[in-house]
Amino acid sequence: MTQPATLFVCALCKFPSPAPGAGDTTGGQHLIDQLAECLAADQGEITIQPVRCMAACDRACNAALTAPGKLTLIFNGLSPQAAAPDLAEFCRQYAEATGGKVPYGLRSPVIKQATAYVLPPLVEAHSPTVRA
Repeated sequence: MTQPATLFVCALCKFPSPAPGAGDTTGGQHLIDQLAECLAADQGEITIQPVRCMAACDRACNAALTAPGKLTLIFNGLSPQAAAPDLAEFCRQYAEATGGKVPYGLRSPVIKQATAYVLPPLVEAHSPTVRA
């Protein structure tokens, strides 16, 4: 069984240029809608959580992927029109990977380019911490 993962996606990110037929839909919401279609079969394994802002508007669209005991990956520069299939596939790989460590060679070019930060898993409450 895979570890459930959460994909946070900024719903307010704008399209890089006006999108024909988008109406009032933001680029972030369009990406969320596309991801929901791509991940429909993965219910329970990957949750899409829209957020109001990820404070990286100059590098839109933005997302973060996390799960308990796994690396957290932060993505930016995701195309709202084209990134959903690659991001959905990476979410599946991440959910299956021990510690969320998807081998670099298995990542699509879109994911390689969009990966901005990789953060370590959160420290357990009972683990000793170093205080500065």
